[in-house]
Amino acid sequence: MRYLKNILLIIVGICIISCEANVDASNLLKKDQLVVINGYLSPQDTTLKVQVSKSKSRTTPKINNNELVVKNATVILSNEEKNEVSLVYTDTSFNYEAPASDLPIIPGKKYFLKVIVDGKEYKASCIIPLKKVEKIDYKIEIKQSEFSGNRLLRLTIEDIKDQNDFYIVGATVTQSLENVEVIDFDIEQFATDISRENTIITADGYFTISNGASSNSKLKIKVANTEKILYDALRTTYLNDSNEGNPFSESVIVPNNIDGENGFGTFAGYQLTEKEVVF
Repeated sequence: MRYLKNILLIIVGICIISCEANVDASNLLKKDQLVVINGYLSPQDTTLKVQVSKSKSRTTPKINNNELVVKNATVILSNEEKNEVSLVYTDTSFNYEAPASDLPIIPGKKYFLKVIVDGKEYKASCIIPLKKVEKIDYKIEIKQSEFSGNRLLRLTIEDIKDQNDFYIVGATVTQSLENVEVIDFDIEQFATDISRENTIITADGYFTISNGASSNSKLKIKVANTEKILYDALRTTYLNDSNEGNPFSESVIVPNNIDGENGFGTFAGYQLTEKEVVF
């Protein structure tokens, strides 16, 4: 599903989500059109967001994205204390939204999603990770390469101790008001401490410093500690997109935790750590 990959842009603070949902796993193609639901909750959110759309096969003709968005769904978020908030559809973002103050997202707590589309009900739940990353260090090196930018950003992230964690890394460089570059970490944007607990997580990304860049360029780093299903969903989508067109690779089914007839998507929690520096 193409727009899932755009959570990587959300992680670095660019909230752009395409409405188009492509499903090409063979067992899913045998089903009716899917109701695709994606929502990600964090204590650092200022707005609660859930996206609801319909799927299309990669083999069908391309249609306008607006035709895939479900604009008349009922979307409700609730917590363990039975407090709930209804989200309202917003045309500018293609999301159902509500202020985060209407339902505070608390680390370690469980949250529930209910969506009604065409009279059918879909449900999911998530648990917000208890901790977030506390220490991020970086180093910028000159990198001369024909296949990458001219700067290497090397991140070192102190692992959250004594538990399995799943990290997604993102960063942007702002050289001017018109020049904001998303740093390319490739597959290293996904990191986990499974099999190497209590270690240092590293990620290398590349970007370009232009000749007319400001001497006060800003680097913004964001590291998300996510639930496993969110990590798996985004990593799988990234790998499927990377291998698209390769006749020797097979698509892997993206994990799904939406309960309901022909429901598909990911509802999950994460904690976000940000670091901004001038260099």
